Amino acid sequence: MNAAGWAALVRDLKNVDDVDAAVAACERLHREATAEDLPRLRDLLADGSFFVREAAAWPLSEIAGAAALPELFQAYQRGFDEGHDNDSFSAVLTEMAAADPDGVRRALSGFLQSSDSKARDNASWLLEFCE
Repeated sequence: MNAAGWAALVRDLKNVDDVDAAVAACERLHREATAEDLPRLRDLLADGSFFVREAAAWPLSEIAGAAALPELFQAYQRGFDEGHDNDSFSAVLTEMAAADPDGVRRALSGFLQSSDSKARDNASWLLEFCE
């Protein structure tokens, strides 16, 4: 996606006054993002808005796969820490586990040994969807 198109998409994603525009931008991001957009998707995954983070999670998970799990888990936990239910984000992760159970299992191995109990709990939860 070119820089102008990306800027317009991000503007619409963050448009809290026009929910329809934000949802359309989310759908466009999912449909049009490519491997070239991975750095920008990763930036969106660190955004202050949970909506923007969840919007970025879908294409990031589909393009980068299990390799993006560390970043996805960080954003996922941030959503919980902020009090969100993470329903859409949970769907992203479970679909990734269903699509690539072996890759997700490998990516989870470090989390299962983590000293961070939240990371371990999230990894244990997601591992169930790899079965």
